[in-house]
Amino acid sequence: MSIVPQRPELHHTLTELPRASFEAARLAIGFRKLVAGVPQGDGRPVLVLPSYGLGDYGMTPLRSFLGQIGYETPLSGIDLNLDRGDLRIRRIEDAARFRSSQVEGVVARIEEIHSETGKKPSLVGWSMGGLFALDASQLVPSLVSDVITLGSPFGDPRGTAMWNFMRWLSGSEVPVDQQDFTPWLNGASLKTAAVPVTVLYSEMDGIVGKEIARVEEHVAVRHQLVTSSHLGFAMNSEVFEMIARALAPNS
Repeated sequence: MSIVPQRPELHHTLTELPRASFEAARLAIGFRKLVAGVPQGDGRPVLVLPSYGLGDYGMTPLRSFLGQIGYETPLSGIDLNLDRGDLRIRRIEDAARFRSSQVEGVVARIEEIHSETGKKPSLVGWSMGGLFALDASQLVPSLVSDVITLGSPFGDPRGTAMWNFMRWLSGSEVPVDQQDFTPWLNGASLKTAAVPVTVLYSEMDGIVGKEIARVEEHVAVRHQLVTSSHLGFAMNSEVFEMIARALAPNS
């Protein structure tokens, strides 16, 4: 078993909600100025993928922002990004299977958008949604313009503040040393340089630890540090500005 990565600092975890509330208020107050001050889009579709536990409508602030700066924002088709039924997560192998199933749906949606518009969509994914975006881009690189991930847990999930809580919530009784982390960790390895990837991460993230918030160094990858809570990635002015700049034509 590999060394367990360090989890986020406790004070960052405990202050997630108030910090995210402040970030949301700041976004609301400065929204119009933000829209006017960032590079405008070229009309291509941007597929926004939600974090665990949310669906398309949980990404409304970001989709609204992208729409107002000139991008199309089709729904991802993920009504609720939550493991259920046969995909219930009780061990890391189940999580990898759930992830693979969700990625299949994302790939199908990418193919559908490309068929309908003739354009390669950009993928923007928050937290687990960023994992889906990266995985999908590696499967169909010829159909994806670029990828932007927001606070995604690329490495060992024991490096998140949610690991023990999620095990309790799922009722998992499988000892950690009897679980195979390999399929999950392999998902973060890049297989092609054809798709540019921008990884936004925060050292103040109260859910995803710093050690698992980055992917391997790669010619196609650009890491950018932001100041954000984990919940705030979906409603943070600084994050939104960086997304707009990363998406901008000829960026």
